[in-house]
This record gives sequence, C-alpha cells and structure tokens, in this order.
Amino acid sequence: MEFQEEILRFLDSCNSGLVVCSAGSSEGLFADPTFRGWYGEDIVGSFGDDSLPWLVDCPELKAGEAPVEWECIDSDQKKYYKIESALFEKDGKVCSAHHLVDITEYMGLNRDVTKYMNFFRKLSGFQSAVLEKLSTSYYELLPMLASYYATNRVFYMIQHQSNVDVVTYAKVENQYSNDRVLMTADVQKVFDDDCEKELSASDFAAELGPILTAGGAAMDRKYRCLCHGDVNGQRYAVYLGVWPNTDVASMKEAMILSVIRLYIENGIMRENLIYEKEHDQLTGLYNKGKYLEMAATEYQNLDSIAIFNFDVNNLKKMNDNYGHEMGDKLLIKAADSIRKITSNTMHGYRMGGDEYLLVACNITKEEANVLKDRWEQELARLNTLDDGVECVVALGLVHADKPYNLSEISKQADDLMYEDKKKKKKPGEEIR
Repeated sequence: MEFQEEILRFLDSCNSGLVVCSAGSSEGLFADPTFRGWYGEDIVGSFGDDSLPWLVDCPELKAGEAPVEWECIDSDQKKYYKIESALFEKDGKVCSAHHLVDITEYMGLNRDVTKYMNFFRKLSGFQSAVLEKLSTSYYELLPMLASYYATNRVFYMIQHQSNVDVVTYAKVENQYSNDRVLMTADVQKVFDDDCEKELSASDFAAELGPILTAGGAAMDRKYRCLCHGDVNGQRYAVYLGVWPNTDVASMKEAMILSVIRLYIENGIMRENLIYEKEHDQLTGLYNKGKYLEMAATEYQNLDSIAIFNFDVNNLKKMNDNYGHEMGDKLLIKAADSIRKITSNTMHGYRMGGDEYLLVACNITKEEANVLKDRWEQELARLNTLDDGVECVVALGLVHADKPYNLSEISKQADDLMYEDKKKKKKPGEEIR
C-alpha cells in the first residue's frame, strides 16, 4: 500500500513546516505549504539572511551527520520554534534542511506551569516558616510578610479595649516601632477597609498619619490592607506599604491569607488568656509580675543584657496641682515613649507608680546606646504635643555581657537613674 498522499496531508495538517536552503548563499530552494503560510509564497528564491532571521543562530552543521535539534524565537513572527537542521548534497550542491515545529503555545503553557510551580514552592516555604513559629509572637510574622510581599513597611493593628496598638516593622532598618492610639470612630475604620483599595496616609484617621509617615515616608505613599478580622470581638488588621516592586498580586492569594490569619488569630487567642494577668491596665506595658517571672527564667542566661531604669519626674506635683487625670496622662506619655522602642527582644514594664523598666536581650553596648538615643528622640517628639503635659524622665542604663548578676546590674541602673534624676531636677524641686 502507498501512503505518500496521506502522509503529505498529515504533515500539512501538523503545526510544522520545512524549508530547504542553499548552504552557501542561504537562498530558499524549497518550502512546504505550512512554511510558505508562515513566511510568504515568495520565500523560495529569496535569501534566508533577510527572510529567516533565526537562520543566523543555527548551530554548525556537517554533511552526513545526524540532524541537530535546537530552539529559537522569531520575534517578528512572535513564534517559538523547535528546529531540526541537517546538511545534505543534491546534484553536487550542499543544502541545509530545517524542519520547524511551532511550540509557541507549549512554551506559554510551560511558562504558566513554571509560574505555578514557583508559586507553590514559595507558598510551601512561607507556610512552613509560619507554622514553625506558630507559637511565637506576631513580631516574628512581620519580617516574613515584608520579605514575601517585597515591602519595606508592615503594620499590625490590634484592638485592646478602648485602644489600638500599632506595631510597625521596617525591613531596611530591621527595626520595630510600637504606638498606641485611642479607638475613635475614624481609627476604627482600619478594621473595615477594602483589601482591593490603595490608600494614602491622608485617607487614614489623623491619629494614624504620623505612624504611617514615620521615618520620612511621604504623605502620598500608598498602603493596602492585607487582611483584617476579629477574634471574639477583638479586631485586628495588617497593612503593607506599597513600593514599586511590592507583589500586590500575591496579596490576593487565598491560601497564603488563610495561613496568615491562622497565625494571627492563634496568637490573639493565646495572648488573651494571659493579657490581663501580664499587662498594666493604665499603660498597656508589661507589669511587675511579668518582669519577676522573666527575671527568674529568661533574663538569667542571656549572652548580653541591657537594663534601662526609668523614673518619671514630678508625678506627685502633677497630681497635687492638676489632679490625677493629668497625672495619668503624664504616666501614659512616659509609657508611650518606652513602648515605641519595644519589640520581641526588648520588653517594657511598668514596675509601679512612676517607675518603668526596659530589658533588652542579647544586645551590644553600642546598640543599647542607639536604643537610648531612640527613646530620647521619641520622648522629645511626644513632648511637642500640645496637651499641657511636659514629661521629664530620669534614666539609668547598664549593659553587661555574660556572666552577669541581674540583681547587681539592676541596682547599678537604679543608682544611675537616681543620679540622672538629680541632674534633671530644677532648683528647689523635690527629688521624688
């Protein structure tokens, strides 16, 4: 049986074409119907260097050897070809034959497959990292979000009774910042924002503007809500700063968002079990009981430690002359300056009355001094607020590498704080 006609019809129906050129001049000598459909009926007789731009990339061919398989892109045709090329002799003339298979659609599918494989690899890595740290604080989550979404600012907002605590993570500086604002009707809107919408700092409540623009961020910097929700009525939200390379498309990935919500809501439920026991009601800092627990365990065996001993000046005078409400404002302002520099390794405590403590874990002496400067700048900034409360805080700072005696360095920090208190008292003021 002869099948030449059927074979030719079959080859014509395939998405492939054949061209034969003169090996010496690249002149087109033959082209099948499919190839002529791609490059025109006049391809025979024209010269390949002009008509077939991919021909210049053909690998070296040798007569009598097996065909060489290679791939190329014809940008003019917007085609991706797999090509088999070979040399042969015909009537004493050396010719090159090129069989092209259009794999453009396959390559597009391949790119999609690669894209999804990369996505699932990225997703799997993120899920594993998050789940490994599921029992730790949200401080561990924020750097992971900054890296995954390629942003320099992540904001975690959490309701605590009548306040909203805002934790900011700056990726470039690798630095946390903490703020507390009153839960007003405008502030509450952060828990209802559309995750599809980009917002400027001016679109947020006025109380949140200085937090979003801290560190020199422009007022027109864009932000997007990654997710929000509530756990037993306690509301939370995560916002990302939008940079030119921020992966906005990934912010819609449902599987990732489910993992993030699991982490956050698990943390909120865990924290709620012990929050009131561990925190000071007025300021939101940790209380003395929490410090004593940490001092008996974690703070005994660090590689290094820094103790910041704070004492607020003039609390009695403020209470006596202006009432306890103004005295509370003084205490809250002092606490806010300390809260600003807290993180998962820097813990702020209200020890009672006008006494505060900050313990920085595994920190160098130079880093402790930088932290002290940050605190002084934050207190100075808070004192620019027109609220009628000038907050003066004495500080004693001691840094120690292991082995150290926690009681001894705490006493040293207390002594230095008392010396600083005397320096900051105005003539005639009582040292209390």
